[in-house]
Amino acid sequence: MKNGNLIGTALVCLTILVSAFMLSKVNFSVNSGVNPDHTISVSGNGEVRATPDTLILSLRVEDTAETTAQAQKNVDEKVAEIKNIIKSYDIKDSDVKTTNINVYEAYDWTNGGRRSLGFTANHSLQIKVKSANLENEWVGGKIVSQVAEIWGVFVNSVSYDIDDKTEYYSQARELALKKANQKASDLAKYAGVKLGKPVSISENWSSDYAVATRSMKNAYIAEEAVADSIVWSDISLGEMRITLDINVVYEIK
Repeated sequence: MKNGNLIGTALVCLTILVSAFMLSKVNFSVNSGVNPDHTISVSGNGEVRATPDTLILSLRVEDTAETTAQAQKNVDEKVAEIKNIIKSYDIKDSDVKTTNINVYEAYDWTNGGRRSLGFTANHSLQIKVKSANLENEWVGGKIVSQVAEIWGVFVNSVSYDIDDKTEYYSQARELALKKANQKASDLAKYAGVKLGKPVSISENWSSDYAVATRSMKNAYIAEEAVADSIVWSDISLGEMRITLDINVVYEIK
């Protein structure tokens, strides 16, 4: 094992965060350019639920050495090892991307002083496992378990997404617009006015997805003591909510 007299290995599963929702929002609006004197404004909401089809792994590779060149070389070797593991599962190179590279001098601040430990190199990766059906969900767990056995590899998070949400947003949009139209028709009827064409439409849409996060740190303990702790068999896809809110301004006569 590298790193001198280190007799440790990576200890996984220090913290687990399951079903923490990540949220993304986008706003969109259309205006006819017409500004009638009398209008009515209504809103509608549409929600669609779907099973994610993409599993996303976020990894950080780290190593400390006497020189920046050696630290970077050690990290590059670990990244190459990760890529070899990924290739064995037929994951395309286009689904693996570098998200960050960093090199800095590391210090020991104990005992009231500052002692240089050398230079630390970091390389962050994002790996997508597409078409994450039951088989690929299992594949994702196997990949995490294998890369976590490499000293200095940190598993930052495992999350899920839908590769193409177009169809689901269309369904949510239809539901939201139907609700808005129904509200406008009811209000116009009760108010004794005639409903005209929409003069303005705006929408806000969002999606969330469950995230399983496990932090990992290096521990100076015997390998056999943690061999059984590196288990990711409980990864589950869950269900995503795709929601869309529509605001419509109608002319009334």
